[in-house]
Amino acid sequence: MTANTQGLEPAVAGPAVADLIRAQARRHPEAIAVSAGDVELTYGELARRAAGVRAAVRAYDAGPGRPVAVLASPGADLVVALVGALNSGAPMVCLAGTAHAALADLAPACVLTDSDPDDPVRRAVGATGVPVLDLAGIPSTTDATVSAVAPEATAYVAYTSGTTGRPKGIRQTHAALAQFTGWFAAEFGIGAGTRLAQWAAPGYDACLVEVFAALRGGATLCPVPWRVRADPDRLVPWLSRERVTVLQTVPSFARELEPLLAGDPAAARLAALLLAGEALPGPLAGRLRARLPQARLVNLYGPTETILATWHEVSAADTGPGTVAIGRPIPGRDLLVLDDRDGPCPPGEIGHLVIRSRYVTTGYVGAAAADDGVFHPPAGAADVTPHYRTGDLGRWRPDGVLEFHGRRDLQIKMYGTRIELADVEAALSADEAVASCAVVPVTGSDGLVVRLDAYVVPGPGGTPDHWRSALRRRFGDPVLPVTFTTVDSLPRNTGGKVDRRVLAGLRTGRTKHRDPMECAL
Repeated sequence: MTANTQGLEPAVAGPAVADLIRAQARRHPEAIAVSAGDVELTYGELARRAAGVRAAVRAYDAGPGRPVAVLASPGADLVVALVGALNSGAPMVCLAGTAHAALADLAPACVLTDSDPDDPVRRAVGATGVPVLDLAGIPSTTDATVSAVAPEATAYVAYTSGTTGRPKGIRQTHAALAQFTGWFAAEFGIGAGTRLAQWAAPGYDACLVEVFAALRGGATLCPVPWRVRADPDRLVPWLSRERVTVLQTVPSFARELEPLLAGDPAAARLAALLLAGEALPGPLAGRLRARLPQARLVNLYGPTETILATWHEVSAADTGPGTVAIGRPIPGRDLLVLDDRDGPCPPGEIGHLVIRSRYVTTGYVGAAAADDGVFHPPAGAADVTPHYRTGDLGRWRPDGVLEFHGRRDLQIKMYGTRIELADVEAALSADEAVASCAVVPVTGSDGLVVRLDAYVVPGPGGTPDHWRSALRRRFGDPVLPVTFTTVDSLPRNTGGKVDRRVLAGLRTGRTKHRDPMECAL
């Protein structure tokens, strides 16, 4: 089997992230590491507080074989806890909506927290008997010891949101964390003078990337408060007040931010807007480019199992109908497009996306550990480099750029026609009468899809008849059988993605729309 290995070439991880952060503290102890409202931590203060955390957790035998759990809201305490856990050499995991799964899977040595004793998650932790350490009570120390770790040792366990079932814990190594954050910081110029928003929810690998890419690069990390994170009307003024220069979010949330950036100082200050986690519609990319002409607009793709896999800098050529390409491999990763027999697809042919990388997760934890079928290499693979079958579909363009074509489990057949739900959403989203939308299939008693339900946050002039006309322009006659439901906002999981399971429950009345992004830990 042939493979384009361009992404595997510059894959050296280099020093451990904990050592790099400690080096920043030695060189620039007075530089601001964390700016969280009224609280600012210098690199020197962060190093001393993190050293105190390391000493505290080591007293509970935390180390390479015993994880440390963190239960903290976005802010200085969360950053201190994560750096301290990393210094200890213990795998770290953030607790949130996945707390029960994480505690059962990992049996952590202790839990670091800043939460109120009456917080329900903290009460659940206490009921397990796991020692709980309040971060406010851990003294700083000048002992700058960092526990030595092997590159292949587990640095963290990140949990999926669990929108399709039980949350799944995904291990990742120190080598992968160091290599990826090094590429991220270098590619996007994250260093002294950068103010990077920490927007991703605790527990997701995106959160850890934001934290550790900023700190290893000597930037200032700006944690977004919970009450601000999910609210575009609050986030844009916050970006301006905090003088944020780099923001990472998901495309559907960026769609809500875009009109609010008009004339706001935040728009002029942003040097990079990084979008990941969802397909990026071309028309949205066009509006964002127009709103942020001086900023780099980048489309990122990849699963938690490899942190990310590809990247694509958005140009004017990407702003038409359809979705933006996902680009080329990030260093250390190689992308294969395979047919149903594991043979390579030629350019232009849609196939299954498989990632080949030494930074593929070392495996799942707990009950999910048996789910190892996704790691089988393609038939005839010539080496032992790990592979991950993403469940996504894509194709190579003749110019060597990769396009995303949805997920196997979001591609449906209706009345004999194969339909990609992302295409329907893109057709609706391209219309100015749609602020945002999500589409879910409805099946009949025989299990076949009989119609689509579209949930739409309407824009000016938005009506079902108008939206059907938009679909007719894209798909022709007869128009797809679609019902429309208007909503004030789309439900999101804690990772910021649209939660389709909640949408399906809204249709049946089984669930209520309660956005977990708005819930403090």
